[in-house]
Order: sequence, then structure tokens, then C-alpha cells
Amino acid sequence: SLDTVVVSCVNKVGVDLNTASHHLLTYVSGLGPQLAKNIVSYRAENGTFTSRKDLLKVPRMGAKAFEQSAGFLRVRGDNPLDNTAVHPEAYKVVERMAKDLGVSTQVLIADADTRKKIELKNYIDKDLGLPTLTDILAELEKPGRDPRSEVKVLDFDESIRTIGDLREGMVLPGIVTNVTNFGAFVDIGIKENGLVHISELKEGYVANPADILKLHQHVRVRVASVDVPRKRIQLSMKNT
Repeated sequence: SLDTVVVSCVNKVGVDLNTASHHLLTYVSGLGPQLAKNIVSYRAENGTFTSRKDLLKVPRMGAKAFEQSAGFLRVRGDNPLDNTAVHPEAYKVVERMAKDLGVSTQVLIADADTRKKIELKNYIDKDLGLPTLTDILAELEKPGRDPRSEVKVLDFDESIRTIGDLREGMVLPGIVTNVTNFGAFVDIGIKENGLVHISELKEGYVANPADILKLHQHVRVRVASVDVPRKRIQLSMKNT
């Protein structure tokens, strides 16, 4: 199951062909342990890859393996399309789009206003339908970018450094670190996590804390009680 998740992540995010390790490359669709090893060996002997086409020079890299893996491998080289999720088979249609608009491929990728002028229906043929063309255009909008969403950073209260700084009634920002059947543990920026008992999650009855909170959720909590010797912190989310 873990391998399946890693494969999914690698193939969604993409892999930098010039920095990826042998182990990471093995998770790319179309590449196995031997091909991954050959890629790293070729890179060590010949220097960095300057284009996706260079992959075809790697021993045992056949047309089928190239077809399956190329779209997941990123290269910062002369062709800006090599650093996108656009597959080499679709390069020609992107180049046609750029030519029809009188701009270079690089300008097409960099300029959102230029891309808005593209009439996708003009590029539909027996090999490329509208859904595929729409996907290609979407990839041109984020060259080299990580498709994962940005992680929202939580700013803890800087005045709270140890459990001894806590006082009953304080309202603090926190992040959920664990959800149990009896409540949730919340990190408030110190060594000890506080517990929000199920009865303190909200006004009214709560059958399951997981219905209210999820892991890594940002919350505001009130300090209900502090037991410094036992290092226990009771928190509440009521009236916060």
C-alpha cells in the first residue's frame, strides 16, 4: 500500500531527471530498478540531461519505456516544455499554437493573456480531443511548479514558550496532532500537547470527535486547566 501511494505521489508531482536518486526513479511509471540505475550511471558519465530526448541514449531505454515515463520526468533545458507535464508527443501541437499566435513556445508558457487567445477547437484531430487539449493548456499554466497545494503555516503565540507560561483562560492558536474517541490532542507551540476532551469540543453532544476535527487542522483553544508537575494541559474549544 505504501509503494502504491509513493508511485501515485511521484507521478503526480513529477521528478527532476538531473537530481532524482536511483531509488526515487524506480517509482516513475515505465522505469524499473535496472533502467533507473542506467539513468543514474548515464548521468554520472555524461553530465546532466539537457532534454527529455537524451533519455533515449540511456542503455535499454526503449520507445515504450520512454513513452510511459517521459511525461513524469522534468528537465530544465533549452526546451521549456521539458519542464512541464506535457508529454513529448504533444509538443508539436503546442508549437503550432505558439506559431499561430506569432510567439515563441517560451512566451506562450509565460504569458497568460496570450494563452487565453488559443482556440482549442482548432487543434482537435483524431489523436487529440478537447479534454486532452484542455489538460495540455492547464499544464502550460504551471511549468515546473509543484502541483501540491501550499501548506498553511500556523503562527503560535510567541509569548508561550513552556507549560509554566500558561494561565487558565488564555485563548491560543493550535494545530490538531491526534484525534481519538475521547477527544483531540492539540499542539500549542510548546513541548506538551493539550487535550480537548470530547465534551469540550463544542456546545452540545458530540458522538465522534472525528466529525468535528481532522488531523493538522488549525484551531483556537482556551486553556481550561494546567497541571505543571504532571505536565497536563486541559483545553476547550467552547466560546473561542
